[in-house]
Amino acid sequence: MEDGRKTSFWKNVLPVIVLVLVIGGLGVYGIYSLIQAIAARQKAPEPTAAPVVTVAPAPTVDPGPTPGVISSGESGEARVINRNFSAFLDRMGEIEQVFVQNQVLDYDLEVMHEEAMRAYVEAAGENWDDYRDAVPEYAPSDLIIPRADSEFLNRLGEISEMVEMRCEPGSFDNLVCEDAAYRGFVAGSGDVYSAYLTQEEWDDMMESSSGSYCGIGVQISQNRETMESEVITVFSNSPALEAGMEVGDVFVAVDGTDVTQMQLDEIVTYVRGEEGTTVEITVRRKSSGETLTLTCERRQVQVDTVYYRMLSDSIGYIQLTEFDEVSVQQVKAALTDLAKQGMKKLVFDLRNNPGGLLTSVLEISDFFVKSGLLIFRMDYINGEVYTERSRTRAIFDGDMVLLINGYSASASEVMTGIMQDYSRAVIMGEQSYGKGIVQSFFTLSDGGGLKTTIAHYYSPNGRDFHGVGIAPDIAGADDPETEEDELLTMAQKELEGR
Repeated sequence: MEDGRKTSFWKNVLPVIVLVLVIGGLGVYGIYSLIQAIAARQKAPEPTAAPVVTVAPAPTVDPGPTPGVISSGESGEARVINRNFSAFLDRMGEIEQVFVQNQVLDYDLEVMHEEAMRAYVEAAGENWDDYRDAVPEYAPSDLIIPRADSEFLNRLGEISEMVEMRCEPGSFDNLVCEDAAYRGFVAGSGDVYSAYLTQEEWDDMMESSSGSYCGIGVQISQNRETMESEVITVFSNSPALEAGMEVGDVFVAVDGTDVTQMQLDEIVTYVRGEEGTTVEITVRRKSSGETLTLTCERRQVQVDTVYYRMLSDSIGYIQLTEFDEVSVQQVKAALTDLAKQGMKKLVFDLRNNPGGLLTSVLEISDFFVKSGLLIFRMDYINGEVYTERSRTRAIFDGDMVLLINGYSASASEVMTGIMQDYSRAVIMGEQSYGKGIVQSFFTLSDGGGLKTTIAHYYSPNGRDFHGVGIAPDIAGADDPETEEDELLTMAQKELEGR
């Protein structure tokens, strides 16, 4: 039996964090492999608006000596610039196509185009104002072969050509500039939940969502306004715990690289690495104000997403920190063990749970509701509606209290909405975060990925809580200045009175 963490854990979680899906580490926070899971649960054909797709690579064409790049023979010979054979422009076109076909939130494509070009120029160390209205100074003998498919891609090609003409050879990295352009394009949409991922970042994201990864064993949350990345969980038996990392530590640098203004997904790629190697994490300890550098050895980390114990002879307690692949079996095992110990009533704690996999939350919700009930509805950009019904017989049907707070988001709100709409649990705590949109990952032909918002989701009764959150049935909160978890005590008394 697992005793779980002391309730005083909650005292360490500061209210300034803004939880994002993601993760990834975790952050694990995104809705991935929905269609594959639906097929596994239903053994039925996939819906036509599949939120996870693989974009086929473009056909191979022999473009000549240096495709898509300014090329020449001996000194003085004419240059050939063929934008139709530019892998960079092809990739940007692919990203734009996938984004436009699936993004459900409003965006301005012209703004996205400019942000892509600006990011490319600035990644080369140049000033965007010097390029905004400029045109390349081609020689009369230069042969320019433009693209016919996109004015934007032609202009982006011109921008990259001007950078190459103006900058000293070796003074910038083309690949760095290209990645910056992809990220700038997506960031220009204004959707903080959308992102471009390199192949390495994509592989790390897939690894983190499985609930097992090679890293240091922490959960980090990022404030999307200040970009401050704070440790909210240090896993048991982890390298981070052994190195002395604490909840509340703020990441400052990884192996000497400043990460204070870096996206969380990117920080994760710096932290993770080959098993057995070491990584130096510089943190600012909020409790003392000191800056510390901790050396952690990377190793396989099994994420503990579930902590549980008996609160009394008949009341059990389960805390779920996020919805990973491993979470389904961990919750099921906890319910089974608690039942053997005499559990008749349950407190299910989703405070500070940032969400995770949609497939996991649907399976876990199945443990508590009758088979055949509508538990989920998702509306896509093209008007298609996807619904999901509970599939399994409930494992636990006793009285239940579900705890939430302002950092219970996304998949946590999916489960909360189900429990509230069917009066399956008393919802207690604070208004939830208010993330009622779904992200999915699309594989790109270069092995990277694009995360974008594909749909709005609704509770079984059709409630849209995006930007609003879910109000609890009974309001309450833990006082961080005391040792007692006041909200948990309230929940226990609520169940004792039933």
